[in-house]
Amino acid sequence: MQTTVLKIDAMDGEACADKVAQILNDMHGVSEVSVSLRDGMAIMRIDQSLTSPHLLTRRLALAGFPSYSDAPEEAAQPQTAGGCCGGCCGG
Repeated sequence: MQTTVLKIDAMDGEACADKVAQILNDMHGVSEVSVSLRDGMAIMRIDQSLTSPHLLTRRLALAGFPSYSDAPEEAAQPQTAGGCCGGCCGG
């Protein structure tokens, strides 16, 4: 297990932060998720045999939350798959 930090864009309110936490918690291999709206980040523990920061950022991007990890290769390629889904904060 490793601690992973993701910087997350497009979190405009508590509902967005809750949605991000739900998305991450629902992913296989992710535990101990903590999302900070104020800091625009999520901290979690991941099992690297089951998931990766890249998969986390892809899943969040598909839900309308572009993000990147602290890992240099992830930071160089931020995931952007459009804006917020509109269901929680982008209405």
